[in-house]
Amino acid sequence: MTETGQASALKREWRRWTEGLSLPTVLVLLISTVLLILFHDNCSSHVFRAKFLRYFSTSEFKPLYPAFFWYGCSFLVLGVIPLLIGRFGLRRPVREWGVGLGDWKFGLPAVLICYFAFLPVLVVVSYQPAFMAKYPLFDQAQKSVTLFIIYELSYMLYFIGWEFIFRGFMLFGLKPALGLYAVFVQTIPFAIMHFGKPQIETLAAVFAGVLLGYLAVRTRSFWYGWMLHSLVAVTNDILATIQE
Repeated sequence: MTETGQASALKREWRRWTEGLSLPTVLVLLISTVLLILFHDNCSSHVFRAKFLRYFSTSEFKPLYPAFFWYGCSFLVLGVIPLLIGRFGLRRPVREWGVGLGDWKFGLPAVLICYFAFLPVLVVVSYQPAFMAKYPLFDQAQKSVTLFIIYELSYMLYFIGWEFIFRGFMLFGLKPALGLYAVFVQTIPFAIMHFGKPQIETLAAVFAGVLLGYLAVRTRSFWYGWMLHSLVAVTNDILATIQE
């Protein structure tokens, strides 16, 4: 076969293999995977302690610098970067990525109802030794009220990126091609990223991923998932601190 014939055969095979594929959908899947890997391997508090902490002078906030690095990277790598890619790379308005307020008349009451429904469970779980040993993720946040408040505000910043990559970029990026299956697809990496936490929390992440995904689709916004996730996380820290 001539080189021209081989090239034509390869083109035909490529067209057959890619037939029916949506390029934006493929890009959302691949970009999300790459960003999660980069975040996991390069943005942890352990990385900050190993590479950067020695360059910072001592202060009352220094023990929390690794947390600020981790949470700030979440906001940047999982929030800002995919939003810019979605807006300028995939050329879709930011509101189509769930950044607007959406249906707030449904979203705000839904957040409050879910939160108070979960609250008794959070209280019961807070008595578990594994829970008390895990939260807050940085014990130094418990040293003073000021440190605790600053820490929790940075923790909430973390959840902006965390929620956007799953309930913004992935969910609304996949929904045009997958429909409501996008809710379940984004739940898989969301639950996997909980590996290393108490098993009950990792299993609960499967339910939470579906619930938060539904909430985002219903309201057309990722912000209500961020509100609910942040409220639960901050409450966890408060309960763990009280138990201490």
